Amino acid sequence: MNELDQHLNSLAWVPEPKRKLLERLGLITWRHLLEHYPRRYEDRARFAYFPTSASEEPVCIRGVIGKVSARYFGGRKIVEVTVEDPYANALNGRLVCRWFNQHYIQRMLATGQDIIIFGRPKASKNRIYMDHPEFEVVEDEGEQDIHMGRITPVYPLTEGLRQRALRTLLFRAVNELGTLPRGPSTDWDLLPEHAALCKIHFPESWEEQRKARKALALRELVAMQIVVEQRRLKIAALSGERHVASGRLTKRFLDTLPYTPTAAQVRVIEEIRRDMARKVPMSRLLQGDVGAGKTLVAAAAMLHAVESGYEAALMAPTQVLAEQHFDNFRRWLAPLDIRIALRTGARMEDSHLELQGDAQILIGTHSFMTHTSSSAWVSLSSMSNINLAYFSAQSY
Repeated sequence: MNELDQHLNSLAWVPEPKRKLLERLGLITWRHLLEHYPRRYEDRARFAYFPTSASEEPVCIRGVIGKVSARYFGGRKIVEVTVEDPYANALNGRLVCRWFNQHYIQRMLATGQDIIIFGRPKASKNRIYMDHPEFEVVEDEGEQDIHMGRITPVYPLTEGLRQRALRTLLFRAVNELGTLPRGPSTDWDLLPEHAALCKIHFPESWEEQRKARKALALRELVAMQIVVEQRRLKIAALSGERHVASGRLTKRFLDTLPYTPTAAQVRVIEEIRRDMARKVPMSRLLQGDVGAGKTLVAAAAMLHAVESGYEAALMAPTQVLAEQHFDNFRRWLAPLDIRIALRTGARMEDSHLELQGDAQILIGTHSFMTHTSSSAWVSLSSMSNINLAYFSAQSY
């Protein structure tokens, strides 16, 4: 087993109370811990000056708590903390931090504490303030190595786990990683995995952080592509049902339309027809703008399945959309005498008499899967202003 796959329970340098908190974040192994990347960084080698005006950009400053107080306004408790610049004069270098309905803040902070504040400064009534800024109290032990004087990582947290404690634990995890054998280097402009994992957490410069992020992102992309390729090969190894037809039914459908299909629609319909004629199950994703004609392509694919002697089904994400498709298909396919049925959780309707036989095309929501054994499936979904149509054809 790879050393990084060790369970945190087997690592003596991970305290037992911390393990339970880490499990809340889904961190079970050493690798999980190292792959809990910072959500942002603070340059604590050089803090910003105390703001003198409002700003749209957040700033990271260091100061001393001059006063901690609480007051009630409109039924809400407001904790106010005055942070002062120890090197400023009496006329500037003061900032008021406010937290609304967060009572515990008052117990965490005290006058005279060194504190780091990160937030967006605002101006009101001749004073500068921040609402709900992130903060961290400065302590002496190990500050220069871990929390101060460097590009400092800031991590996603969970209840009961403080930023300083998690950062200290990651610092130890990175140091322990340095004792393991190093992986082979590459000819690319990339860091080895161990080095990248170290530098993504505690980089010595912004350039190191950029290189570490690039190296880890590329490795993640390659791993994802390997999984996708394995799944593709697994699907390709399955045996599907061939859907072979002359194409006359599809041509009749296209000829009855009041407009001419675009060249892209014709090309995709032909590609789908070739895919369905193979003995490998088809899996195809069609993307296009709203109104580009994906539903027309879906209808042509389903007609090819019908002409091949099979039934076809179209699954929509909502009942309203399924009913709209049912009305459109019934209008489109009326000249072809195709039997269509609607199956949703609240509505079941046929476009033909029962004496004519079962439906050749079934339209509905996911609830229709208990009512059909169709051999060709089309799923239509919507994402913002981009629609996706997923086509699948195999025997069931």
